[in-house]
Amino acid sequence: MKIIYSPEFNSTSYINLQQRQGQLLGLKVCGSTELLSELELRAGIAVQELSEPERLVAHHDAIKESIKKTIFANSFAMDEIGVTRQLLNWRDNLLMAGWNPQEHRFTKKLENLAALEEETTPRSQADRWKKVHEYVKNHRLFSENDKIEVHASSELLPLVIRNTLDELNNQGFVEYVQPTTTNSAYNLKVYKFKTRTIAYQWYLSQPDAIKDIDVTVSNDNCMLNDMAISFNKPVVNSKSSDSNPQILQLFKLGLSLFARPLNVYNLLSYLQVPGHPAKGVAFQLAKVLADEGGVNEKWDEVIENYDFTNDKDEDEQEDCLSFICMVKEDFQSDHIPVEAIKSYANDLAHWCDKQIFSKHVSDERKAQLIVLSSFCRSLVQTLKDKKTVTSEELMVTIDGIYQPQSFTHFKAEKDSPDFISSVTQIADPVDNVCWLGCVGSSLSTYPYDFLNNEEIEKLNEQGVSIPSKTEFYSHYRQLQLDALQNIRQNLILVCWEYDGNELQEEHPLLTEFKSRYTDEQWARIVVQNEKPHLEEKKGEVVKLDILPNYQLDGTQLRALKRETESYSSISTLIQHPFDYTVDYLLKLREPSVGQLDDLDTTKGNVAHLFIENLVKEFGTEMPNKYKELTDEEKNSRINIAISQKGAILLLPEYKMEQQQFVDKLKESALILVDIITQLGLQPVECEVKMNVQFEDIGSFEAKPDMVLQETNNPSHYVIFDFKWSESSSFEKKLKEKRAMQLEFYSQAATIHYQKQDKNAKIVGTAYYLFPLCKLFTTVFPESEHVVNVEVDYDAENRKLFEEIKNSYIYRRNELNNGKVEDSELCAIAELPYNKDTKGKLPLYPLEGQYKRENDKKCPYVKTDKPAFAKKVPNWGDSKADDREIKTTHSILKGRLL
Repeated sequence: MKIIYSPEFNSTSYINLQQRQGQLLGLKVCGSTELLSELELRAGIAVQELSEPERLVAHHDAIKESIKKTIFANSFAMDEIGVTRQLLNWRDNLLMAGWNPQEHRFTKKLENLAALEEETTPRSQADRWKKVHEYVKNHRLFSENDKIEVHASSELLPLVIRNTLDELNNQGFVEYVQPTTTNSAYNLKVYKFKTRTIAYQWYLSQPDAIKDIDVTVSNDNCMLNDMAISFNKPVVNSKSSDSNPQILQLFKLGLSLFARPLNVYNLLSYLQVPGHPAKGVAFQLAKVLADEGGVNEKWDEVIENYDFTNDKDEDEQEDCLSFICMVKEDFQSDHIPVEAIKSYANDLAHWCDKQIFSKHVSDERKAQLIVLSSFCRSLVQTLKDKKTVTSEELMVTIDGIYQPQSFTHFKAEKDSPDFISSVTQIADPVDNVCWLGCVGSSLSTYPYDFLNNEEIEKLNEQGVSIPSKTEFYSHYRQLQLDALQNIRQNLILVCWEYDGNELQEEHPLLTEFKSRYTDEQWARIVVQNEKPHLEEKKGEVVKLDILPNYQLDGTQLRALKRETESYSSISTLIQHPFDYTVDYLLKLREPSVGQLDDLDTTKGNVAHLFIENLVKEFGTEMPNKYKELTDEEKNSRINIAISQKGAILLLPEYKMEQQQFVDKLKESALILVDIITQLGLQPVECEVKMNVQFEDIGSFEAKPDMVLQETNNPSHYVIFDFKWSESSSFEKKLKEKRAMQLEFYSQAATIHYQKQDKNAKIVGTAYYLFPLCKLFTTVFPESEHVVNVEVDYDAENRKLFEEIKNSYIYRRNELNNGKVEDSELCAIAELPYNKDTKGKLPLYPLEGQYKRENDKKCPYVKTDKPAFAKKVPNWGDSKADDREIKTTHSILKGRLL
């Protein structure tokens, strides 16, 4: 058997089969780890392999007492796992270099590291190499025909490996392959591109320059494979390096939910991890969380109503709920019970184990589940001696255990080209090589940065082999140059200026190559921005235009009538029939899970719930009772509302925003109850559900924010609609007598309360804007906090409800005939809605686009606001092309966005 070894090799290193007469049997290519395993197998040395997280925790447990007496004690107290990881790396690197803890302890640092070593169990690669070395001193592992072919200079190898190979060399089983010292005669060509994407397109288009390539060097093939699929080319071996697969996020995100205050963003992300162990209920809860903004009774309703029965009719409720039960636990930030954390981690590890043994789970996912399971078990082991932890300690521990991992992205398919990840993996002479991605620096991190020059020098004097930083990088450079000596004909270097938006550095070897040539020679070697050799297809590009109307099958639309309408549905029907048809009739709503409301909407939801809870608690006495509450009692009630409707305000980054909001809400609520008392009113209910029948419309549901009645005349009702807004649009609607929402509430409340009292009537409606602490109305007299809006003279005689009903009938007739109006950004005056009914039928007016009042408005599109922004800049309104202005269902409407 022949073993081909280099510290840079792995199972995908390049072997020239032609040179080796096509013989693979009895041939093994090894890096240091693979060679060690082969030698242990031959020696019969049994090894209990620990995963990286498990070994980390084992080392932590071994040193946690003795470290208290060292110079590392304070750092360890701040971050136990993080410091353990660093100390473990130092230990491993020192031992690989031949460090003896009993002898080499001449500085405080080394003395303390040696003291910690006395407590540890030998489990590192260095320990294993030493064991093999001791064994081969007295035993032969190979037969006379076996050889280890070493493709690296002896001085470049770590001392413990070098010692073992020296012993095997003395037995005649090691052969050092020396690279040729003369300059290789290969031809050099450099292809430079603007971006990585263009370079990959060029490579995949198979230009003549690379048609005879024997092997390609590329250390990141994930993007290349994604593009290869679109080019209908076979994929090559690829790994996602230092990646964070979604399944691993169950560890970080899930455990972060034990910390308090609860991070609602983490909770939403956690619930949306694909393949969640809580199964379908996780998606349902994510939707509730996004809709509600917090955890409230709707959360409990989903769990109560969800069917947890699996395909085998087994009830899995207990198993599923174990992965979300921490959400509603009343943990204290400085006193989180460790048993609850360990229970979650054990359940998650157990779930991973079941998935690993399932035949329906892919090998790639199984590899990720194995790592996730080891994370969980490591956490349990780390916390085994603790009863409680603080939120900060928990997060530090989680971050210490969790590490990005490398996973297989794709396995090479038939007819795919030969790929290796580094030029140092060229084990045999080769004719033609393409280095795809000769950019940046591929240098490893110097492993002995924790030692100063004096320590390195003294350790080397005492027989330890530690290269200086200069020697370390020179050795690596020499490995690359030695590998390039194997090239016999052509070396093609492909590089790019930008990877995405990131400017790339020039590779050191490219700089070295450039120095060997004159400017004129170099200009002949470099090819700039060669175009990919893509097949061109010519055809006519169909330009999508915004259509004013769509003609559908009226028979089908006629049958799609809603059972119950609402203010929002009717408003959408009148203003945007296309959206009404798609959202309400066809139920093709755009997905909304995954995005929480912006701050202003969240504050409004919390304010609504706060006032609603006060009315439920105190009834008609709410105004007086609220004034009697202490500041602490008000804060307590507001915090309950925040946890149920505005959990994002509990996050540390919103601490100042939350305090300002709480102060404003308390102030605004006090002014609200003063207004109620001043107007001689008393609260009746909040969020009153009213199901009524309207002529020409049919069943209608309304839920006014607050219904009040006159203290002296209980038959007279008043409706308040709450807004967390400073917009002048509400005052404008009252001024122009087109407050559709208030009109609907008034009409519905009249019918609703007349069922109980024939004399009941609505005597007033108003908007209350919390941030302004003002009530806007056309009924009540002006005062410090009440704004009496004067209705425009032209609008005084408008019959608003008749206009709304006429518009509803008009739009329904259009749909019944299959006509669906879009007409966004078209002139309102020219639309049939206005043109065909002018002077015949009073309709509710269409709204104009922002800064384009004469053109029909686009529907509101929910966007993410910057964290503390009060308003979203209207970037879209200044677009030159109407198709670039944001709208809903943009693809269906033929828009660019």
